[in-house]
Amino acid sequence: MKRVFSLTLLALCLCVSAASAQEPPLWPGAKYDPAIPTLKSVLGHDHGEVITPPEGVAQYLQALQKAAPTKSRLIQYATTWEGRPLWLFIIGSADRIAKLDQVKADIQRFADPRKISAGDGDRLARELPVVVWLIHGVHGNEISSADAALVEAYHLLASQGDAGVDAVLRDALVLIDPMQNPDGRARFIAGNLQGRAMNADPTPYSAEHDEPWPGGRSNHYLFDMNRDWFAQSQPETRGRIKIGLEYQPQITVDLHEQGGDNAYYFSPPAEAINPHVTKNQIAGWELLGRANAARFDERGWAYYIREVYDAFYPGYGDSWPTFQGSIGNTYEQASARGLTFARSDGDTLTYRDGVMHHFNAAIVTCITAARNREMLMRNYLDYRRSAIAEGEKGPIREYVIVPGQDLSRADALAKNLATQGIEVRRAEEPIKLATRTIPAGAYLVSNAQPTARMLRNLLDPKTEQSAEFIKKQEERRKMRLNDQIYDITAWNLPMLFDVEMATSPSAISVKSTPVSSQYDAQMPARPLPASKVGYLMPWGAAAVSLTADATRQGIRISSVGGAFTLNGRRYPIGTAFIRNAGNPADLNTRLAALVAKHGAELVPIDSTWVDEGTSLGSNDVALLKTPKVLLAWDAPTSTLSAGWARYALERRYGVGVTAVRTGSLGRANFNDYDVIVLPSGNYAGQINEGVLNRIKDWLRAGGTLVTSAEATRWATGSNVGLLETTGLLKDGRPDVPPPTGASGASGASGASAAKPAEFDYDKAIQPDRERPASQPGAILRVTLDTNHWLTAGNDGETQVMIEGNRVFAPLKLNNGRNVGVYAAKDKLIASGLIWPDAQDILVQKAFLMHQPFGQGHVIAFAEEPNYRAFTESTMLLFMNAVMLGPGY
Repeated sequence: MKRVFSLTLLALCLCVSAASAQEPPLWPGAKYDPAIPTLKSVLGHDHGEVITPPEGVAQYLQALQKAAPTKSRLIQYATTWEGRPLWLFIIGSADRIAKLDQVKADIQRFADPRKISAGDGDRLARELPVVVWLIHGVHGNEISSADAALVEAYHLLASQGDAGVDAVLRDALVLIDPMQNPDGRARFIAGNLQGRAMNADPTPYSAEHDEPWPGGRSNHYLFDMNRDWFAQSQPETRGRIKIGLEYQPQITVDLHEQGGDNAYYFSPPAEAINPHVTKNQIAGWELLGRANAARFDERGWAYYIREVYDAFYPGYGDSWPTFQGSIGNTYEQASARGLTFARSDGDTLTYRDGVMHHFNAAIVTCITAARNREMLMRNYLDYRRSAIAEGEKGPIREYVIVPGQDLSRADALAKNLATQGIEVRRAEEPIKLATRTIPAGAYLVSNAQPTARMLRNLLDPKTEQSAEFIKKQEERRKMRLNDQIYDITAWNLPMLFDVEMATSPSAISVKSTPVSSQYDAQMPARPLPASKVGYLMPWGAAAVSLTADATRQGIRISSVGGAFTLNGRRYPIGTAFIRNAGNPADLNTRLAALVAKHGAELVPIDSTWVDEGTSLGSNDVALLKTPKVLLAWDAPTSTLSAGWARYALERRYGVGVTAVRTGSLGRANFNDYDVIVLPSGNYAGQINEGVLNRIKDWLRAGGTLVTSAEATRWATGSNVGLLETTGLLKDGRPDVPPPTGASGASGASGASAAKPAEFDYDKAIQPDRERPASQPGAILRVTLDTNHWLTAGNDGETQVMIEGNRVFAPLKLNNGRNVGVYAAKDKLIASGLIWPDAQDILVQKAFLMHQPFGQGHVIAFAEEPNYRAFTESTMLLFMNAVMLGPGY
């Protein structure tokens, strides 16, 4: 009864006036089977009249499946953080749906050319359906695609006498994911409904179009899930990865929305194109693009191609399937962000318009795929075969993931690859590699496998953009035009996990065990013998998780504040020490369970006598505890930064956090917390003098303040006084406001005094005060101070993601320590693009700063340490600040 009431209320509140007779039909000339229920008969509104809520989407699909059980199947493939189901609606011929398990098994065989003969491959290419995967609404406020999905399902099941639909049912298997982000969609609808006028208001800045923080774009942890595909951090993404690997689609379409003033966008994509995209895939974009263009021209709708949306980053909803062999596409509809939107050209865009455009593009794609089924199947098989052949003939035959002092990061990288369908083996014996012997426990990844192009994207040091494209961007920058780089230019996982990657030109044959592709699979067991005195735990990612878990259970753990050698083994700073004395009698049993759960390495010791270095009874050994963490939440924090930090704390490492809205910081009792985390954002308008003074008092008493990115810039302000450094301008001068009354045109006045023959036009037009060039996303090397506890679990160098225009002067020695500093110029760029005119300013500038503040700490990151949850090395630095700061 509660659900029915909720849906009825939403229908009443979200309905627009009844469609007029002049409204264009969704699909001209369509005739439908009356036995298949319409949307209106189930939910009480027609297509495009209401922004259908998540539960309404599910209710209608359930009704369709019940009405057409022989041609459809509805599957729940995952559950969101907020408990909402994620659905996959499968449509095909009655024969295929009846034999769906066998069809999937044949698709799996077809996807691995090593396991079928040439004859079997040819037969399967003739017989198998082309799989078309339509995924909708990854951004919850991009609303029209979910309702378009409902029209797609109805049209494919109910159409009568439609040759195109008949071809789809005969030659295709259509997978409709109607709503990738129901949590974000529900959040958007709630905000839109609250701001709704009596009649839908098209004014773009009206309350119903102006989403309150954090908006509906992201999921519960405020992730942009369109960039989470290879990171696989969110349950929604993991569920989709499983579907992609299970059904191996030949065509994938990710349906989005964009600004309301735009025309419709479909493939081909813009430059830059990832070099691992094949000619057949480019031809596939052209095939689908021309088919959609013909439909849009027929109906008089504007569209554009080859602009804005590129195909470079491998973690999008269209690109991840592309590197599995699919032809991945992004379709973008102008968004009404409500029921009606006033465009700047004077036209009014309705929600129904968006639903109609997406629906037409999706159906045309299905029909085009069906009519080109055998060609697409053969091209897909060729993609998988040629990926193997390239690996067999290329300079790298085998990648070797070499575990370092933090074994868990190598484990995590191996698991990340395996869950994406990449074959990974764990070597059970040493590996001989040229003159080097790598101990057992390393991971082997063959470059000669069907998913090798995805593998190369993730493991090769660089993925190059074309020289012509980069030259064009440099020319645009000289004219102060924005570059056309849509997303980051580097994402190498071994670098960002800070795990060594070795390579072999030939296949490696050693005894090995396959790494499971299941997300919940246990990593290699590490037995834990009993000890007389206690246990040492080399610090690292798994050690952080284990410590957080153990301290909640009352297990006492300390951190050793210096390096030492015990029983001939060298232990770096930050090694954890768990003494039997003072801990529960069943300590070994508890720790064994924790090791199995988290994968950390524990070393039993029978004596605390150290050969050299810090003694285990020294005053430099700090007792750790589960820290109480306050996380600033709400505007002006960056939604991404806040969400990444909360996810890292709560889900990745198991540290509880209290999220406090910035407007309520004045009411918070800071003394209840050990750590305050300020995500990226300018807090000048929210943290007033009174709150700032209370934060400083709390710091003096021993608190730990952690700032990221723009929050670090805010902390350097002279009126803030938390961090004794400054940001830098492009020319290296401090980025501070000019003195009151200073002229802003010194360059112009200087130019007017010069002799005409000496006039330098290019110099004269340069701004007097300009921040460094904004970087599009690259990986830089950072030198770490290994004598500082913040670097526990790391060696002397790591790699960090940089994005934006922040550059900070190093702290002076009397103010603090520069724990992480960008490398010298010849080593600065690890991967990706840094504009040449911005490289010098970055050299040996501060990335990670520690400034004592009374008895407390200010720990400041120049960039975002938890970036997209795939920067494992800097996430560890962040967690060191949170976990170790209160102890030191």
